[in-house]
Amino acid sequence: MKWQKGRQANEIVELRPASCRRGWLFFFLLLAATVIAYLPVWHAGFIWDDNVYVTDNLLLHSPRGLWQIWSVPGATPQYYPLTFTSFWVDYHLWKLNPLGYHLTNVLLQALNAILLWTVLRRLDVPGAWLAAAVFAVHPVNVESVAWVTERKNLLAGFFYLSASLACLQFWLPNPATADSRTQSGPQTTAAGLGNWKFYWLALFLYLCALLAKTATIALPVAVLLVVWWKRGKVGWRELFPLAPFLAVGMAMGLLTVWVEKHFVQAVGREWMYSFLERCLIAGRAVWFYLGKLVWPHPLMFVYPQWEIHAAQPLAYLPVLALIAVLFILWLNRKGWARPMLVALAYFLALLFPVLGFFNVYFFRYSFVADHFQYLAGIGPLTLAAVGISRLFGLFKKQETALCGALVVVLGALTWQQCGTFADMETLWRKTLAKNPDCLIAHNNLGVLLRNQGRIEESMEHCLKAIQIDPNSSEALENLGAALADKGRFDEAIENFRKAIQINPNYAPALDNLGIVLTTKGRFDEAIENFRKAIQINPNYAPALDNLGIALAARGRFDEAIENFRKAIQINPNYAPALDNLAWVLAVSPDDELRNGAEAVRLAERACELTHYGEPSFIGTLAAAYAESGRFPEAVTTAEKAEQLATTAGLTAVAAKNRQLLEFYRAGKTYHEPAPTGQ
Repeated sequence: MKWQKGRQANEIVELRPASCRRGWLFFFLLLAATVIAYLPVWHAGFIWDDNVYVTDNLLLHSPRGLWQIWSVPGATPQYYPLTFTSFWVDYHLWKLNPLGYHLTNVLLQALNAILLWTVLRRLDVPGAWLAAAVFAVHPVNVESVAWVTERKNLLAGFFYLSASLACLQFWLPNPATADSRTQSGPQTTAAGLGNWKFYWLALFLYLCALLAKTATIALPVAVLLVVWWKRGKVGWRELFPLAPFLAVGMAMGLLTVWVEKHFVQAVGREWMYSFLERCLIAGRAVWFYLGKLVWPHPLMFVYPQWEIHAAQPLAYLPVLALIAVLFILWLNRKGWARPMLVALAYFLALLFPVLGFFNVYFFRYSFVADHFQYLAGIGPLTLAAVGISRLFGLFKKQETALCGALVVVLGALTWQQCGTFADMETLWRKTLAKNPDCLIAHNNLGVLLRNQGRIEESMEHCLKAIQIDPNSSEALENLGAALADKGRFDEAIENFRKAIQINPNYAPALDNLGIVLTTKGRFDEAIENFRKAIQINPNYAPALDNLGIALAARGRFDEAIENFRKAIQINPNYAPALDNLAWVLAVSPDDELRNGAEAVRLAERACELTHYGEPSFIGTLAAAYAESGRFPEAVTTAEKAEQLATTAGLTAVAAKNRQLLEFYRAGKTYHEPAPTGQ
């Protein structure tokens, strides 16, 4: 293979260290470049679905949860047990401090760059260090590093590149010599296989990569491409050992597809495309990803969703162009086109799972995402590094400065892009600045603003989302919740009913409709909606808790207690259910149901989970103390609840605790009167 002619093996562009000391220098340069480029993420928080993967994931809290991560497909959003195990370790090291999670991601990115450099050196690729450095600091990879959830990309990449090294030791046991770089045609090595210990190590590491993320499924294809590149052919002797790799990859791939369908719910109108339409999506996606590698601007967290028009002739141009390029490269595969063909084939193989032929949940929002090409981009980036090294070789005295300048520029762009992931509000606002009609950004920003008490701003984004898609049940439900917060209950009910009409199985809308009906005293209707939500999702802890509240309001305390306990069983740290159960056990009019000691335990847990910052929970704890005969503590706790409620402007909570204080000071417990009109 003719990479370049007449170059010295120790030239700095190729960056093959002539000594161990030089090797360590390049090692630390890669590490330093990565750490510096990603410094802004040290101050970043958790975003989007990090709550499902980390912050609200109770499986990370106990050894039992670790067992479920591995043994129960569906217990986690995707069956990537090695990734969730890494989160489990993180949680036990630094709980929910985002700094630890981000540092781990940055370290993995640095290690992956170093592994890539090692792999390319092993393959005797010119410009190996430059390729690794560009991979380390290319801004298109920011999404994989700065987004905690995308640990799966980084961890899978670590095992994938480690497996690649072991594969090279087995399938290409005799690395090409420096002299072979001057040959035209294929570089030849001894036609034999290496030590089988490297084979079994490679298979084990490949399995680890798949258990971190099945996007690494194409490793066997990468092995065949490299063997063909180095030897000019692939025989049965090289193919047979790949059978176990193919079997393991196929099994994990089918499992991922099954989980996406049954648990992630990647089914429905958003994924209903014909095979022809999927081919058109794939063709356009390939050129999109190549374009972002060449010119990484603008980068977006959610790109605009394409409209596929199979009847338009221009829609076929990307596919036809790709076929033409592949055909030309194939015709010249024995000469100048071989490295380009290998790089492009590698790129397509690694991208294939996310090109549109399989349903991926993210396709609901966009057909492309920066993190989809994390490993696939290695092929084009390496090819580019080789070309740049040859071009810069014309200016031998300036080549080090020119290569360094390229890395610095990319690093600066990465630094800038990291700011997008600072926090949730920044993420969605920057997404909308570049993609104003992004439905999910409007929806999620609306929810975030409502949770911050910025109701009017929240409603603006909900209305914009409905304008973009009048059939968005999520947008209608979010608007209904904002209207309910404003006390506009009838309008809220109307929007919840619209959302349910569009999607009868939308449990959050049923749950929120029940909450508003409870507020209006329409308990029987509320109970009906809560039960429908639970029927759709039996593990919906908030709906179980809210059903308990409505049942208690109807005087059905035993049923209420049962539902509170179910909610707590599903989510032992669900503070509202702990508080509501404690309240019923402390103040129920039914003597047989009250249990002061258990009420104290539950209320204390609810207060601990909210860091004693929720006045109503503290008031429940005061009532539980009183039921247990601990009146001095009841008085002190009720006073604290009243004070916090007053400071927070919660006049009703403050008044209630002032009223109950009179009972506790008199050494009396408070029991609610039995409901009337049942």
